[in-house]
Amino acid sequence: MQHALLIINPHSRNGQSVALEAAVQLLEDSGIEVSAWESESEKHMISLIENYDRKDGVVIIGGGDGTISSALHAIYTGQRTLAVLPMGTANDFARSIGMPQNLSAAAQVIIDDRRERISLARVNEQFFMNVAHVGLGVDVTSELTAERKKHFGVFAYLGAFLRAIKYNKSFKIHIKSDGCHCSSKAIHLAVGNGRYYGGGNIVNQKSTLLDGQLHLFFIKPQRWWQLFLLGPRLRNGILHKSDRIVCKTAERFSIRTSKPKSLEADGELKTKTPAEFEVIPKAIEAIVGDIPTATAGKD
Repeated sequence: MQHALLIINPHSRNGQSVALEAAVQLLEDSGIEVSAWESESEKHMISLIENYDRKDGVVIIGGGDGTISSALHAIYTGQRTLAVLPMGTANDFARSIGMPQNLSAAAQVIIDDRRERISLARVNEQFFMNVAHVGLGVDVTSELTAERKKHFGVFAYLGAFLRAIKYNKSFKIHIKSDGCHCSSKAIHLAVGNGRYYGGGNIVNQKSTLLDGQLHLFFIKPQRWWQLFLLGPRLRNGILHKSDRIVCKTAERFSIRTSKPKSLEADGELKTKTPAEFEVIPKAIEAIVGDIPTATAGKD
């Protein structure tokens, strides 16, 4: 690697300017020429990626999951190598590729230049890398505010979850995958591509960005206190041992709901049901650290 296009989300750099400057200096001291830009908008960021013509270069996104997700289409269609300086609240994608949260440590991983081809997921032609939600997950996001994330960090997700479960309502879902059909009532449905979501929750003990599979789970209707007791299992991805959670793994899913429902992916509203999901194995090249592996069978 001789060159890097660094695109920074200016809304993510609050309180991290000094750490970011140190990380960039580390990259430059290693011999990498860094061209740094602050993105003025999603359209501006995409334009920067599409017009980046250095064949020996890497696109580094300095931001959180939402910023990275917005860049995925341009990264995929241009087949650019992706690297990350984690500057968001949750940084779940960074966790999934083993990228340290400390910016200087992340810069060193980029310098070490270990590369893997990782999966992307697509729902109704919209790319995502972590998890897509219907139901409770969308309600949690609606409870989050920029102010709460700024003051409470990842703990803001816990507070949002506790507020959202008091008002959750069930809905009818129809799932089709690989010749298998399933219908049920649910309060939450998630389809995961990466390993982490929601500030460090594990999608499924088997899920990684290298397995080329989508991992779906849905939660059956239950009282709020029962859902609260499921918290540790949801946090650690230990889902197969609960009769209140249904898990499925496939390369494609077709999801229908009784009424159209908002669908969120990587913290952003992307589309509505009905939804067609597919995984694209080895879709893009990324610079990774100690990328997590499957931990199936562990409690």
